[in-house]
Amino acid sequence: LHPRVRRQRQMCIRDSICTMRHLLLSLSCLFGIVSGGYSQTELSPFLFDTYQDAIVYMRNGMEIRGKMNYHLPSEKFYFIDEQDGNQAKILSNADEVNIIKFGARVFYPEQDGGVEILSSEPSFYVQYKVTVRDKPKSVGYGGTSSLGNVKTYSSNSTGFSPDAPVKLEVGSRYNVYWVEKKGKKKEVRNMKQFLKLNSTHKEELEKYIKENNVCFDDAQQMLKLCIYADSLLK
Repeated sequence: LHPRVRRQRQMCIRDSICTMRHLLLSLSCLFGIVSGGYSQTELSPFLFDTYQDAIVYMRNGMEIRGKMNYHLPSEKFYFIDEQDGNQAKILSNADEVNIIKFGARVFYPEQDGGVEILSSEPSFYVQYKVTVRDKPKSVGYGGTSSLGNVKTYSSNSTGFSPDAPVKLEVGSRYNVYWVEKKGKKKEVRNMKQFLKLNSTHKEELEKYIKENNVCFDDAQQMLKLCIYADSLLK
């Protein structure tokens, strides 16, 4: 090859390597590496039974596809990097993420955890939470002790991380909802608060709840209730 052509090819190769390194560096900054993989247990602290196909839509227009799950105790999204030995990585830099899609389900990350958009009209959101406790210790003769107090952990809990050596047991799951009223998000932690936000039609809503046996921690039932409440205003 002519020396000039050879130099141009070498420059192109170097530019490609630099671009790839920059992309890998960006991904390393976005996803913090933790130990872990696909394995799940009966008392899994994850939202989904298995890692799901997901798409992360970045604010800069970039899309990242892979297997993901949501870790309930730490309120963090996990990402499986199949090109890096199936390592589980924690989604960080949430302010750079627009939305995360698990099939038809849409989530977005906030500082205090992931939120699922159940409906845009009416606006209705849910955050899935759990109570956790230290795994019961053996007390001999095959018995266990579970006298430890149940605590609610969030991403701001000091000294807690999803890859910490402490063995935790999921106690129970519960939901926190948000509805939009006059352009402002209102938190709903129980049915009483929901009825208070819709006090003008309290009797109709109480009748609907009773007839349909609405469970507060069933997100789909609560979505139907929210849609019904919105229809009463029209």
